Amino acid sequence: MSEHPPDHRVDPEAGEVEDWDEPQLDPYTPEPGPSPGDQRAFALLRWAWIPVLVGVAVVLYAAVR
Repeated sequence: MSEHPPDHRVDPEAGEVEDWDEPQLDPYTPEPGPSPGDQRAFALLRWAWIPVLVGVAVVLYAAVR
């Protein structure tokens, strides 16, 4: 049987014991979802296609006319 409890790991090169009770979190891990401000911005961005399409329609109308 092992001389260390199962929640510890021994690094054979360094001889150090690491505690594995909590998972290590990467400091650059993104948030799990968009913030409320991001949600509002993307909802408004969907409406931004309307003036773009109107502009394309005006340019096409002027080109054909």
